[in-house]
Amino acid sequence: MIDTFLSVFRISIKAIFANKMRAALTSLGIVIGVAAVITMLAVGSGTQQSMSERFSRFGTNILYLRQPWDLDESISSPKDVTMDDVHAIREIEGVQAAAPYISSGFDVKYGFTSTSIGVLATDTDIFKTYDWQLQEGREFTEKEVREYAQVAVLGATVAQTLFNDVSPLGKTVVFDNIPFKVIGVMKKNGQGGLGFDMDEGTLIPYTTGKVKMQTGWKSSSRRALDQVIIRVKDFNTIEDTKNAIANAVRNTHKIHPLAKDDFQLDDFASFVEQAKAAGKTMSLLLGFIGAVSLLVGGIGVMNIMLVSVTERTREIGIRMAIGATSADIRLQFLAEAVTLSCIGGLLGVLIGIGVTLFVAAHSENIPAQLSAVSILVAFGFSAATGIFFGYYPAYKASKLTPIDALRYE
Repeated sequence: MIDTFLSVFRISIKAIFANKMRAALTSLGIVIGVAAVITMLAVGSGTQQSMSERFSRFGTNILYLRQPWDLDESISSPKDVTMDDVHAIREIEGVQAAAPYISSGFDVKYGFTSTSIGVLATDTDIFKTYDWQLQEGREFTEKEVREYAQVAVLGATVAQTLFNDVSPLGKTVVFDNIPFKVIGVMKKNGQGGLGFDMDEGTLIPYTTGKVKMQTGWKSSSRRALDQVIIRVKDFNTIEDTKNAIANAVRNTHKIHPLAKDDFQLDDFASFVEQAKAAGKTMSLLLGFIGAVSLLVGGIGVMNIMLVSVTERTREIGIRMAIGATSADIRLQFLAEAVTLSCIGGLLGVLIGIGVTLFVAAHSENIPAQLSAVSILVAFGFSAATGIFFGYYPAYKASKLTPIDALRYE
């Protein structure tokens, strides 16, 4: 049996190399398809991993209190989220910290250097919610928050842009014509959730931001916060803590027991799960796009094999006349199709790995992560494509009779 398969394989290789150009063009579709599957799945997997890591870094024990963007029409007089809510939330036993969160963008200037940055107006609890650490200097104090002090803690990138390697402590920077004294510089932290990048941003007291700079979505209101960032002590009790927070906010908003909430409390753990689900969907979609390319390549294999059967009809007749059975003929042409697909699949794997490594090395915005499973699946799919699309031409060849085949011109 092994000798038979080896013999068939040798005949297949000879037949393929007898028409090198046609074989190369035939396998090109398989090459592109396999390379596309591997690259697409690698990009999808890398994106999924990147999204999960990015969200997980913020902490799954973080909650966000805000007014809903799609507020229910039945709520006629919704209350803003204010510091009254923050104070009430801080009294809850399961809450570790709660910080006001008001974000805006400003141009910051020092000397002849200026840049656009994100500004987060908040209070001292922000350092407890996100575990942010200082590189030098200090945080602003509760006294400075109460007194609307014009003090700022710069992100690492902002400090480097404005001051290079000189310490900015004690220096004065200007935010849209309003001077701020630099009291601290943060270590590199990255994004702190909801799109705010601490490295590219600056922290100021929320009182200063609301009153002196009119920051926030509701800039006309001096009490309205964009949202409240809440850190829960124990993730295992997060649901109980969420319920306690919701009850506390309902009390501060004086909501009737039968009325709906005029606020929304988001669980960051659910964001992580949503990110993972979105990543899986993206991976499947990208894999499907690559599989379509492989399917097109398989159709090309079938077309060429049908042409090959027609061209070699007399050869088939001679083989049958000297004793080859229909099963032998079918096995021969099926082996040619599978061999052609496997050669294309192997080349596609090499190209796909090369493209993925190139993308991963030269693009920060497109993460790519190779997976042994995706490589095996792509290569296995190429072999399956040869069997599936090669069977009909092989079956058609095996049904020829020796006399008709020998008479074929």
